[in-house]
Amino acid sequence: MRKWILTWILPSLLYGPYFHVLFLMGTLSLACNDMTPEQMAVNVNCSSPERHTRSYDYMEGGDIRIRKLFCRTQWYLWIGKQGNVKGTQDANSSYSVMEIRTVSVGIVAIKGVHSEYFLAMNKSGKLYGKKSCNEDCNFKELIQENRYNTYASAKWTNNGKDMFVAITSKGSALKGKKSKKEHKASHFLPVPTS
Repeated sequence: MRKWILTWILPSLLYGPYFHVLFLMGTLSLACNDMTPEQMAVNVNCSSPERHTRSYDYMEGGDIRIRKLFCRTQWYLWIGKQGNVKGTQDANSSYSVMEIRTVSVGIVAIKGVHSEYFLAMNKSGKLYGKKSCNEDCNFKELIQENRYNTYASAKWTNNGKDMFVAITSKGSALKGKKSKKEHKASHFLPVPTS
């Protein structure tokens, strides 16, 4: 008799709570599918619905970063007071401090903070400084596999190939027509300024 009671009572005790838990979870799941993300955030007892909302302002022109662009060739990008572009090894040069502003998704404009010239590239791939920002000043910012950034002209190409901002191992600006994504001269680390 004792054996029969245990085999009959034990399954009903175990299956009963599991059935109820599964039923409740299924009901909750159906109810949550009709909720907006804000309602779900409040329902999960979060402090505020904004906590789960991501800001994509940096993709729409709201992001401005102050950086020094350090090239893999050991030079900092430098825009002088006359608008000339080259590299400098002086880590403290005020002309190497750049303002990187997001123009649209993946497109940035780079401005020398001290010189107040925008980095620009012309049709032949020459880098120069420009006082007012236009399409020549827009660059596609890409993070490469090696974690360096490349900056390719958003307007100009050379026979369909991207032309990149590049600093040679001697510190001069390389023409975009001669640059490639794989070259060390095209790879930059955006270094925060102190």
